Amino acid sequence: MINQREKSFLIYSLFVLVIYVALIFIFKNTFSRMQNTEFVLFLFLISSIFEIASIKTLEFTGGKIETSASMVVHITVVFLLMPLEASLINASSGILYKLIKIPKERYPVSRYIFNFSQVAVSSYVSSIVFHSIVGQNFVWNILAVMICTMVYFILNNLFIFFGVYTLSKQDLREVLSKVISGPVLSMALFIPVVIIVYILYQYMGFIAIPVSLAAVLSIQIGNYYRYKYYEAKLEHLKLLAKSLEEKDRYTRGHSERVAELARKMARKLGFSPKMVERIYNAAFLHDIGKIGIPDHVLKKPTILSKEEMDIVKNHPVMGEDILREVDIFNNRESKWVRHHHERWDGTGYPDRLKGEEIPLPSRIIAVADVYEALTSDRPYRKALTKEEAREIMMKQMSGTVLDPDLVKLLFEILDEEGEEEKEK
Repeated sequence: MINQREKSFLIYSLFVLVIYVALIFIFKNTFSRMQNTEFVLFLFLISSIFEIASIKTLEFTGGKIETSASMVVHITVVFLLMPLEASLINASSGILYKLIKIPKERYPVSRYIFNFSQVAVSSYVSSIVFHSIVGQNFVWNILAVMICTMVYFILNNLFIFFGVYTLSKQDLREVLSKVISGPVLSMALFIPVVIIVYILYQYMGFIAIPVSLAAVLSIQIGNYYRYKYYEAKLEHLKLLAKSLEEKDRYTRGHSERVAELARKMARKLGFSPKMVERIYNAAFLHDIGKIGIPDHVLKKPTILSKEEMDIVKNHPVMGEDILREVDIFNNRESKWVRHHHERWDGTGYPDRLKGEEIPLPSRIIAVADVYEALTSDRPYRKALTKEEAREIMMKQMSGTVLDPDLVKLLFEILDEEGEEEKEK
């Protein structure tokens, strides 16, 4: 049974397809010059290869930049061919990629229609723009390439923005940030590359295309392996955090649940997607410093002695030391982990910060940590219900232990989720 959002997305996808068909009819006599068939087929082959082998890279804890080499190929095709051929090649090679790489059961028909249509319209319009303004002046033609590239990026990302917003439940501002932030930087990176491809083509001809695009792909592969190295480091730390929790059935899955709550709060506060992900990772690793605490202290079922409590209180500092050694965290996450046990009234540890002196991500992690601990089984008590946790956090901890605004925010999120569950 197709839901309302899927229906809306299908209608939107068909609307974009109608725009493409309309463009073909409107400009069929204006840009109708057919080009060498072998050249067109060669470009389709190149475009398909780069689509299938494309790698989305430069994704890291601090953010994400989409740098697929296939995008460079799309824009190259746009200025080399007439609008109809350019749009069909770019859109068809993209669909070929989806057919080969994505299982059919995970990719509804509406997605195929959308991906074909938005690439086709973006390619068609940007090709019209290029061929309308290109002339005999070499410098002017470089400007035409820049304009054509910007038109492609703007249209492509506008279509994606409205598509994601139609399909998802995410806030408009969050979708805008997610769709626009990475591609804007990608466009700035790609414009010089596309200009170089154009210049080489003018001087070297046909051979410039595979040579220059192969160079782009080789750089991309290097970036891809650098990203994989960073990703492996992060996953290693997460595995350490999980293995620490696996020793005790009461804390199993704690970090993951805290991280998910922190992510929801960060999104609700309007943080950018890259910042949300940073907070999520810091929350996941907030107890990584407990690796240095002996098991007999961590698992002790009775009240800890003062000496044992001092050992436990050192885990945020130990966590900071561990994360500071990991270059992907840029020192911010390590600070957030250090301060996740500070209290709103200034009586927390390790630095007795109070109020807004405590970094906001640390306060978010603290609220998520407390709620998850209260609503999970412990050796000395059963898990509390959401309402019991609300009672304790609102009346006993808000404004003393925890940031009162963030406590309210957490329960707003949980209440909204509860309402959504009732509606299903």
